[in-house]
Amino acid sequence: MNKLFIRLFVAFVAFSFGLVLTNFIKPVRRSDRVVTMRVPAPTFTASEDEAQIREIYREYGPAQMRHDRQFFERIETEDFTLTVGSLKLSREEDIKWMEEQPFGSAYESKVDFVNVFDRMALAHGHLEARSADLIRSWQFVDVWVKRGNVWQIQSTTSL
Repeated sequence: MNKLFIRLFVAFVAFSFGLVLTNFIKPVRRSDRVVTMRVPAPTFTASEDEAQIREIYREYGPAQMRHDRQFFERIETEDFTLTVGSLKLSREEDIKWMEEQPFGSAYESKVDFVNVFDRMALAHGHLEARSADLIRSWQFVDVWVKRGNVWQIQSTTSL
């Protein structure tokens, strides 16, 4: 019992000493000091970049209908990835999958929003595929990167 009492007493003294020390050693706060920084003006306009991305989406559906390999090689980065659930495809696998689809479906990209962050952008929307008797729709989230003056899709996640 004495050992327990001694241990509790030492713990209490150490805790109390720590509280007293922290009251004496407080960092000096200077809330009256204002720091200003100059941020250079951006060399782009988000509305122009957004317009470029939306134009690519307008071309996306017709390119998908005609299985336009060159279009997708131009708008997808070399390290592009398409993620659908647990399935992950590279750019080449995505293009081959598109080429294996039967002709006759009409595709249309409908973009809900595009947010531009300097040389990156995020877009959300859905791709609609219409055939004679069926309409299918997939939501997507695209991550875009701007390389030079060209916007390309880095990755697509389909929901």
